[in-house]
Amino acid sequence: MQQAREALVTSVNDAAVDDEPISHDGPPPRVLLLTSGLGLGHVRAAQAVAAALKEQAQVATVDFWSLMHAGAARAIHATYLDLVQNHSDLYERLYHLEAGTWRQVLESRSGPPRAVLEVFQLIASAAANEGMSISRGGRYASDRLLYSLLCTSMPYDGDSLAGNGVRARLALWKFTWLRLIRRLEPAIRKFAPDVIVSTQMIPAAMTSYLQQRGKVQASMIGVLTDFGVHDFWKQRGIDRYCVAHRSILEGDGSSTSSRAVVTGVPLMPDFAFPLSQAEARRELGLPEDAQVVLVLGGGLGISVDTAATTLLKRPASTHVIVMPGKNNKARAVLDKLAIEHPQRLKVCDWTDRMDVYLRAADVVVGKPGGITVAEALACGRPLLATRSLGGQEGFNVDFLTRHGVGGLVADGELLNRVDALLGDREALQNMQRRAWLLGQRDGAARVANLALDLASVRRAVALQSR
Repeated sequence: MQQAREALVTSVNDAAVDDEPISHDGPPPRVLLLTSGLGLGHVRAAQAVAAALKEQAQVATVDFWSLMHAGAARAIHATYLDLVQNHSDLYERLYHLEAGTWRQVLESRSGPPRAVLEVFQLIASAAANEGMSISRGGRYASDRLLYSLLCTSMPYDGDSLAGNGVRARLALWKFTWLRLIRRLEPAIRKFAPDVIVSTQMIPAAMTSYLQQRGKVQASMIGVLTDFGVHDFWKQRGIDRYCVAHRSILEGDGSSTSSRAVVTGVPLMPDFAFPLSQAEARRELGLPEDAQVVLVLGGGLGISVDTAATTLLKRPASTHVIVMPGKNNKARAVLDKLAIEHPQRLKVCDWTDRMDVYLRAADVVVGKPGGITVAEALACGRPLLATRSLGGQEGFNVDFLTRHGVGGLVADGELLNRVDALLGDREALQNMQRRAWLLGQRDGAARVANLALDLASVRRAVALQSR
């Protein structure tokens, strides 16, 4: 089997070097998309790949969170949001632990490193509170008890691990991890994919575990939706990594680099050919000669009300469009502001035509999620981040800063930064031009073509080995 996989990768490499098309004859290939609804960007990337594969492959999608009890999933979501919003310093530490830390937690017989213990203590407290609301019954009902046991097992004294039940605790965590993998396995087996595309690192790691044990035969692709590489992405058995930009691989001497393809982040089809700014403004009913700032806070709507309040201090020629996501508190503040500034402030719900709003804007202010950054760049728009949750968003902020297309801006500096950009048309246009050149508008098509090529070569190798 390993020789077959090596032959497959070599065949795809040779085709790429010789620029020879790979035949896609025969029945449509089967492509399984694995994603995670914890971050809507991961789901959006999977949807973009599915759209690019339409009528070329049979496609199925599995969300990692569907593998557990819905109430437990909601409680874990809420705990995660509490961590990133109210304890961002600890979240940052947890995300940037030394390479291999998570493998140590899941694979070793020793306890977690000291750096993890404080975060575990915090997670346990928040998770226990959220767990009180988990309903009984439903699919995977036993997860309610397991959730409670996990909360109890997290906090313990790192100075006396040997006497603190460390082996039992590690066994429980590993049992939970393997339990989820065992639930994923039949979903993969039932669909029998030729290729598995993961847009988040946890399902990618789970699939790698199954592949290493001969339970997955499909080719595997990892799609990174941020502008950096977390160590947990580096899994054995993944044939190709699709990355957002070539600079991500600089200085990375690992085998991941040799398996990486610069595709860009997969975006929805409308980003392939964005409207002109004039066309976008006509669609939204905005004056063509206005100065427009788009404020995005992701699904959490983080700090959008504060940013909008600040931006409305600019001259009356400035129009502000805000999308508060699911932040009801921010929405209430914004609705009041919209009454005070009916001609200048527009509060919008989520849209599936983000490309139109981005093209209509001059500048984007918002949360630097990977998809948001990729969409802004694809539309040639700089992004000023008023908040960064750290972790993967830290990668994205660094990328914006290094390439001169935005970066992190303190609340007190936002107005001056926007004034400077909107007040110097030439500087703004230069920044927009840099953003456009950095943007990748065909990422979904590139990932889809790679999946189709791997599927075709895999089938050819299988026929030759019979």
